[in-house]
Parts: sequence; structure tokens; C-alpha cells
Amino acid sequence: MQNFSDGMQQALAIWLALLAAVIVTFLVLTVFSRRGSGGPSWWSRLRKAVRDPEAVRERQAKVERSAKEIQELQRYGAELAVAAERATVMADRRRGEWEAAQRTQEAAWRAYEEAEQAVHRLRRANAFPLTEDDPDIRRRHLVRIANAAHDRGEISATHLADALMHRNGWDPAAHPFAQELHLRWVIRDRKFQAYQEASEVERQTANAADMAAAAKRSLDDESFEAELRLRKATAVPADSKSLSFRAAPVRS
Repeated sequence: MQNFSDGMQQALAIWLALLAAVIVTFLVLTVFSRRGSGGPSWWSRLRKAVRDPEAVRERQAKVERSAKEIQELQRYGAELAVAAERATVMADRRRGEWEAAQRTQEAAWRAYEEAEQAVHRLRRANAFPLTEDDPDIRRRHLVRIANAAHDRGEISATHLADALMHRNGWDPAAHPFAQELHLRWVIRDRKFQAYQEASEVERQTANAADMAAAAKRSLDDESFEAELRLRKATAVPADSKSLSFRAAPVRS
């Protein structure tokens, strides 16, 4: 019994010494923790973690949500990149069509100006006295100039039929100068109609090019904003550096 009592006293002394060492260590850590930072002490954080076991699970869930958000942003960014590339191709195509329509419009206007100048020249020539000739010669002249103009593509088949049927201003008894002047009028009007049609095509292609360029700019801006959101989402916050999280790339 004496030996047992001595052993208990020694064990109690050891436990008291250990308890005193723990208390001293706790006090020292608490003092240094408060002096080192203005935030809560390590003991407060430990006590909060022990009292609130849901905090760890909440942080883990937050990390998982962040990973899912990053994957969605990466997928969305990849889709936007593909759409922006297609919009660029479409914008270039529409611009090429618009430039081609502009060239066609300019060529049609030059053709109209040449036809108008031809009309002016014949008007000046028609101011001179006209000589008398055979009506049959005039008729054959009308047929000849109408067929020649149709072969050159200057008048349509409808105009040729009008000339051969002597309708819509085609007079086989008129002087060759008058017949030639009427032909030039028809050619001029047809050139001007072609210019109007080319202008309408140019307007439509210009609108299409503007819409394609606007769609391209919109997709570029949206892609840039998505890239910014992705960079912000992948930035490691200061309180989660210990997690060393890195999102896995998404294959498109």
C-alpha cells in the first residue's frame, strides 16, 4: 500500500507538470498570436472549427462549386471562340460580297454614262438636215441595228421583238438618225435600270456586311468578358491558398 501510494503521488505530479506545461504553452501562443495579427487567435479559430464541424464541409462544397463554375466558364468560352471565328469568316464573306456589288454598281454607272453620251452625240447629229431615202432602206436599217444591238447584249429579246413588230416607239418609216437615237434611248434606259438594280444589291449587301460586322463585334466583346470571368474565377483567394486547387481543362 505504501508503494502504491508513492506511485500515485509520482503519477499525479507528472500529470500536474504536463498540465502546467500545456497551460503555459497555450498562454504563450495566445499572446504571440494576438500580437502578430489583428484577427482572431489560433485558439479561437480552432475552437470555432471544433464547435462548427459544418464549416469544413461548407468550404469543401464551396471549392466544388467553384470547380464546376470554372468548368462551365471554360466550356462557354470555347463555344464563344468557335462562334466568334465563324462570325469572322461570315463578316469577311459579306464584306467581299459588298465590295463586289460596289464594283458592279460602279461599272453599271459607267455604262449608263457612256449610253447617255451616245444619246447626246446622236442628238447633235440629228440637228443637221436629214436627207431623203427609200422607206424600204429605212426598214432594213431598223432591223439591222436592232439585231446588232441584241447580239451585243445592249437590248433584250423583248426590245428586239418590239423593234421587229414596230411598236413602243420603233418606227420603220423614221429616218435612220431617228431610229438610231431611239435605239440609244432604249439602251440608256436599260443601262440605268441595270444601275438601279446594282444599287439595290449594293444596299442589301452593305446591310448584310454591317450586320455581320456587328455580330462579330458582339461575340468578340462577349468572349472577352467570358475570359475575364474565367480569370477571376481561377484566381486563388488568400484564405484558400492551402487548398492548392486547380481546375481541370475542359475538352471541347
